[in-house]
Amino acid sequence: LSDEFDEVKFTSAQSITFHDIPWPVLHPPSRLTVEDVDWSAVETFFATVKLHMRLQDFKEFVEKSHRRFHPDRWRAR
Repeated sequence: LSDEFDEVKFTSAQSITFHDIPWPVLHPPSRLTVEDVDWSAVETFFATVKLHMRLQDFKEFVEKSHRRFHPDRWRAR
């Protein structure tokens, strides 16, 4: 899902919505609200994911996630 999101080029004809974004939280996407996306929820997500990944894979995942949500990347979209 995240890789798909990274490849999409949003336009005025295909605008981005809150539910298009692969937010790094553990809440079910169908019930996710803006209030669910906060620092604590993101920290919990990464702490949980870390338990299920090899260290090198986790580091790559964090780096890719950081690039995905970097403000410069959003300006370019």
